[in-house]
Amino acid sequence: MAALGGLTAAIALLTGLPTASADELADLRANQELLQRRVDQLAQAGPSVGPGPGGPVMSGSFPRSFVIPGTEVSLRIGGQGVGSVLWYLKGAATGGALNGQGSFNETFTDGQGGTGNLSSIPLNTHTFSNTAAPAGFSHSRSSTWDFSGKQTRVFLDARTPSPYGEVKAYIEFDFSASNTNTILNNNQGSVNGYIPRFRQGYATLGGLLMGQTQGTFTDNDSEPELIDFGGSTGTPFVSRTPQVRYTYPLPNGQSIAVAAENPNPNFAGPFGSFFTDTNQIPGMSSCSALTTSTATNTTNITNACLGNAAFFNPSQDIAPTLVARWRVEQPWGHIQAGISGVAYALNDGEYLNKTYIGYGGSLSGNFFTWGKDNLTWGLAGGDGLGDQLANNIGVATNFGGALVGQAFNATDSRSFFSTNRVLYDSAVLASTITSFSAKVGYQHWWTPQLRSTVDMAMNHDDMPALIQASGRAAVNKELLISHANLIWSPVAFVDIGIEGAWGHRVTVSNLKGDAWTLQSSMKFRF
Repeated sequence: MAALGGLTAAIALLTGLPTASADELADLRANQELLQRRVDQLAQAGPSVGPGPGGPVMSGSFPRSFVIPGTEVSLRIGGQGVGSVLWYLKGAATGGALNGQGSFNETFTDGQGGTGNLSSIPLNTHTFSNTAAPAGFSHSRSSTWDFSGKQTRVFLDARTPSPYGEVKAYIEFDFSASNTNTILNNNQGSVNGYIPRFRQGYATLGGLLMGQTQGTFTDNDSEPELIDFGGSTGTPFVSRTPQVRYTYPLPNGQSIAVAAENPNPNFAGPFGSFFTDTNQIPGMSSCSALTTSTATNTTNITNACLGNAAFFNPSQDIAPTLVARWRVEQPWGHIQAGISGVAYALNDGEYLNKTYIGYGGSLSGNFFTWGKDNLTWGLAGGDGLGDQLANNIGVATNFGGALVGQAFNATDSRSFFSTNRVLYDSAVLASTITSFSAKVGYQHWWTPQLRSTVDMAMNHDDMPALIQASGRAAVNKELLISHANLIWSPVAFVDIGIEGAWGHRVTVSNLKGDAWTLQSSMKFRF
C-alpha cells in the first residue's frame, strides 16, 4: 500500500505541475520507474515473511528462501542437527595400536556402511606379532560404543535469474573429517575437537555446473533411507567430487548430462589398496632392507618406512574421468542410466610407464508402489570402473612386491626395488579389474509419521591372479550389507529412528569377517 501511495503521488506531481523544470520532471520520472519496479517485485514475491530493518523481508524464488535486501538474490540457510548412538556388537574396525588390532578407529564413527566400517571389518583370522592370534581375539577387540554429532551440517543456497538461466551458488560443510589416531588424541578428555569438513561448493549458470558436488554417475534418489551414515555399497559413485558438468533438459521429464570429473583412480597392490592421492609421510625416506633378525632390526615393524601402499604408489592422473547420464523423472518414480570411462597410468619416474582404460555403466531408479511406499534399486558393472562404483578397485598391480625371483621378507618388503630398477620395472604387471554390483531396498509407510526401510546390497571384484598369488594383502573381493530400520517423524522435519545392520567382507585369500551394529539417531532438518 505504501508503494502504491508513493506511485500515486508521483503521478499527481507529473500531471499537476506543468511549470516544473526539466530536471525536476526527470527526477520524478525516475522515481516513478523505481516505484513501479518495487510494486512489480512485491507482486511477484508474494506475502512478506517478516519485517526487516530496511523494510519487509520477502520470500524468495524457491521454497524456504528469502530475498537479500537490495538485490534480486534469493538465499536459503539450511542444514541439519544430528545426534547418533552406534553400538558395534561385533566387527568394529580397529585402529593402529597393537599392530593393527587395538583401539577404536576414529574414521568410522557414524556407521558401518560403504563409506564407513564395511571395507575394514576385522577378519576372522588375524596375525599378531607374526604369530597366530588366540581364538576369538578379533571378537574380543571388535565391539564398541560411539556417540556422535559429526553429521551435523550447514549449507548456503543462493539463486538469482539471468538471461542464460538460473545462476546458483551452493556451499555445504559438516564435521565428519576422518581421524584415525592421528589428528586427534584423547577426544573424550575434555571436549572432542572435530574439525569442519568441506562437502560441496559449486556454481551454476543455466545448465553449466563447475565445482564440487555429487558425481554425475551417482543416483541418490535410488538410495534407501538409512540411519547408517556410511550408506550402502555397490552404488554408482563418486559421492562428491570436483567436476565440470553440462545438463540439457529434454521433453517429458527427461534430461541428459555430460561431465569431466576430477580423476583419482584406485589400485590394489601387494600391501593393500591405494588411490592416486595416497601419500607417504612427507620427507620420510625408505629404510634399508632387513638382513638379520636382531632385536634392533625387528623394531622396523612399527616404523613409518615400512613397505606400505603409500610408499609404493606409482599411479598418475593422465585424463579426467568422463561420464554421460540419461535420466527421466515421472510421478511414478525415476530411471537413470549412466556410462563412465576412467584412465589409469603407472609411472614410477624411472623405467615404468604403462596406461590402462576402464569403462562401465549403471542402471538405477525408484518406483512408488502404493501410497508413499517406495522401491529403490540399482545395477552397475564394468572393467576398471574404479571409484565410479562404491568400494570398488580399478587396477591390480604387483608393483612394490618381490619380483623376478627375489627373496621376500614379510616385515620388510623393499627387497630388490632399489637395487636394479631396470630389471624390477620390466617385471611389473597390472590389469584392470572386472566388477559388478546390485542393490535393492523397500520403504513401507505404516502411518503418515511412521515408516520402515529394508535393503540389501553387494559389490564383487574379480581380482586377477597377480594379486591372488601374492597372498600379502587383505584386498577385498566381495562386500555385502543389509539394514532394517524404523523411523518416526513426530513433527515436520524431525526424524527419530533405530536401525540394525549386518555387514560381510571377503578378501581375495577368502578370509571373512562379519559386523553387527545397532544404531539410533535423532535429526532435525532446517
